[in-house]
Amino acid sequence: MVTTSLWHLPSPAGAQPDHHPYPYDPDKSRLVGQFLHITDIHPDEFYINGGSISTSCHRNTTDDDDDDMMRMMRPGRTDGGYGGLYGSPYSICDSPFSLADATFDWIDRNLIGSLDFVVWTGDNARHDSDNERPRTQEEIENLNKAIANKFLETFTPDKDDPFEQRIPIVPSIGNNDVYPHNIMEAGPNRILQHFSEIWSPFIPESQYHTFQHGGYYASEVVPGKITVVALNTLYFFNQNAAVDGCDNEDEPGTDQMDWLEVELESLRRRKMTAYLTGHVPPARKSYSPTCFVRYTDIALRFQDVIVGHLFGHANIDHFFILSQATLMSDSVDAEAEEDLVEQQQEQEGERKIQGSSSSKSDQGSNRQTALDARINSKSSRSISPSSISTASSRTRQRLEQEAMSFDVADEDEYYAFHTLGLNSYLIELWEQYEDIPKKAKMTDFAIALVAPSVVPTYNPALRVYTYQLAIEKPGRPRQPHQTSQQDRDYIEEDEYEPLGETDSDGKKKKPKKPKKPTKPTRPANPPAVPPFTFGFPLNYTQYFVNLTMANSEAVLDPSKPVEYQVEYQVEYRSREDYGLKDLSVPEWLGLAKRIVKSEEVKSQYMAWMVVLTGTENEHF
Repeated sequence: MVTTSLWHLPSPAGAQPDHHPYPYDPDKSRLVGQFLHITDIHPDEFYINGGSISTSCHRNTTDDDDDDMMRMMRPGRTDGGYGGLYGSPYSICDSPFSLADATFDWIDRNLIGSLDFVVWTGDNARHDSDNERPRTQEEIENLNKAIANKFLETFTPDKDDPFEQRIPIVPSIGNNDVYPHNIMEAGPNRILQHFSEIWSPFIPESQYHTFQHGGYYASEVVPGKITVVALNTLYFFNQNAAVDGCDNEDEPGTDQMDWLEVELESLRRRKMTAYLTGHVPPARKSYSPTCFVRYTDIALRFQDVIVGHLFGHANIDHFFILSQATLMSDSVDAEAEEDLVEQQQEQEGERKIQGSSSSKSDQGSNRQTALDARINSKSSRSISPSSISTASSRTRQRLEQEAMSFDVADEDEYYAFHTLGLNSYLIELWEQYEDIPKKAKMTDFAIALVAPSVVPTYNPALRVYTYQLAIEKPGRPRQPHQTSQQDRDYIEEDEYEPLGETDSDGKKKKPKKPKKPTKPTRPANPPAVPPFTFGFPLNYTQYFVNLTMANSEAVLDPSKPVEYQVEYQVEYRSREDYGLKDLSVPEWLGLAKRIVKSEEVKSQYMAWMVVLTGTENEHF
């Protein structure tokens, strides 16, 4: 049975905010301007206090041979030792239920009443890390149901609300929430049917059919003002062998992207803001190439609607950049072929001057060389340095790096993060930060925020965002995006070299051909949502648990009530500790530049990235 409330139902497509049955009234609203992001809980019913870390904390050393291969079943750095009552930080062990229960207890004591909605980005089952205890579909379904019940128990309906409704909770499916992990076929299917049943209190009734079809939906968390879109990133994930990304029209990934565009167009007409959320973040190494390009394109074309991209999965605290340059540089074959055409034209001109002409066989050979530079073929993912000789120097540098490390690039990034170290993943992250141009056009960029996890891959963590509640400034109403003539025209002035000019040897130079006007390959990006707009994210507070201390206190002071043995405390604040005035693109790009220029800022960023476990130096 679907539990719904008019407060949660999105308005029909094209409806205007003025006609909404419950329009936002700042004098009557109980909104506080905060929401919670929680991700990657990974509860493990087989976890035992004092279990050997080398067995994923499932057995003690008297029951296990401490086989080195067992340590590699799930990546981790802490090979020896034992798990504590609330888990083991920086280890291969998942979350004991004691940690999951303590986390929800802390939320109940400290956050209830100060949140307007919850973003919950998946992975509610343990990793498949133990050959002696392989996961089953029944176990995974039971774990997902157990965590869903914890949310329902913690976020009970507001008794002071005449409609007795709980705050909106917006869950999305993680890659470990399915069996086998990473794999989901096109819907409808059994997995989506199961989630549609256990998540029925969370999914708006009007979106129920959409969810059963594809596992994604939109929830209007503040009527007429804010929508949270929960994406099914498994259909974009390059580890999902059951689908083929966004290559073809009949792929579920393509279908989801089409649906997303329609939703965002509707929100644009209604002058609403949106948060895009999901489990696997839109990184080049995580999404199929076509889905990565499509997501980046949507993120930029709808930045007058989208105010945040919130994801989990990676377990490390960081942000990365989606850029207009990606849309151009990702098509390596097109860039290489363009370079070759230019080379070919120059060579052909020289041959004509010499009284010769290029042969058809030469042209065919050049075109084949350009095709060899393609790197997005699913039939062959390895990259040969010889295949990139025709690419531009900038593209060649990037491809050479990928050629040397393609084994890492095509693995699940979870493996890359924690087995081969953060270096393998951070190479591209640092490159993104370094490549920000001095005169960056802000509309050419979007920022994806990746929150750290509850599971103690490092230390357990939660994040609370603060968003804008103020009404928009008078005289500056938001309008549907209209591309101006200035935005459409990107024509460079023709450049001519004076006739008769000679070089240093006294030989007459050939006049340069005037540059052809460049034509934009896509419409100009709209201006981003300004920070004074209702729903815009202003800052966040990052909370964490010092798990080593919590485990010690449980042993040293067993008389202390269990619910007070695990205390989330402030790790840092985006405004006070990063100096971010708000969470807009210019602020994040400025931080990225400071990380590149200042070793002190970079060191602090790395310490928070691994949630103060003190392990950041092991990756560099």
